[in-house]
Amino acid sequence: MRYLIDGYNLLHAMGLLQKRMGPTGLEKARRGLLGLLHGAFGDEAAQVTVVFDAAHAPRGSAEVQTYRGIEVRFAIHHQQADDLIETLIDHSASPRQLTVISDDHRIQKAARKRRCTAQGCGDFLDWLNQHRVKRIRPRGEEPVKPEESSRAETQHWLKEFGDLDNDPDMKELFDPFGFEEM
Repeated sequence: MRYLIDGYNLLHAMGLLQKRMGPTGLEKARRGLLGLLHGAFGDEAAQVTVVFDAAHAPRGSAEVQTYRGIEVRFAIHHQQADDLIETLIDHSASPRQLTVISDDHRIQKAARKRRCTAQGCGDFLDWLNQHRVKRIRPRGEEPVKPEESSRAETQHWLKEFGDLDNDPDMKELFDPFGFEEM
């Protein structure tokens, strides 16, 4: 299965795009998204193409780049990313094996027209989170939880929170519940 992702649309759905982002903020958001995708897809990262508008591309960017196996495209010769995504959908040799990720209705319509799978960003993020968890913890393996904390761990948490019993705000917070000292 190949994935074609509307990059800024997905970043927007993740809440990572803000109105007043400088060029370095946008670059950090793009790299964060690509890192997340690489972490989720791992060895299958070559099956992913992410398309961004060229208007905010890093200076001197090539139209096609690779980031840890993921194909990254900037819509340099197109008006916007949506145009490039539609072109990629139209030229797909096996559209039924293509999943297009975007909340843009125009893109979803173009995907369905070629019988691609069209998936909204929210659903993809849910899938991505589940897929990432499965890659981290193989099926059938339960996380190992120690029976008790180590001495070093106990000391660390006592150091972090040991003075809370002297904090007046904390006393006020818990006094209404009638907690007594043990």
